[in-house]
Amino acid sequence: MKRMLSFFLTLVVIVAFTSPSLADSRVIEKFKGGAKDVITSPLVVSDNVMKETKDAKFLPFALVGGLLKGGFYMVKQVVGGVWAMVSSPLEISK
Repeated sequence: MKRMLSFFLTLVVIVAFTSPSLADSRVIEKFKGGAKDVITSPLVVSDNVMKETKDAKFLPFALVGGLLKGGFYMVKQVVGGVWAMVSSPLEISK
């Protein structure tokens, strides 16, 4: 619980100091895109599991393969979304 509190406190401080840079529409769009990627990332797992099980001959291997593949793509999407949210204030300098 203490880690989450410190995380949210850090997030509030970052938003408070970078809020003047959020006046640009490019910054807002990049931040919204990153947040959308983070929020919708669990859907990637279910999509991959469904895709793997439809074409499978042996269901247990398809479930494990879909979970592993979907988990990898979910982590990739979360990291990309977080990177987009963190680097969105840098759009001002372009």
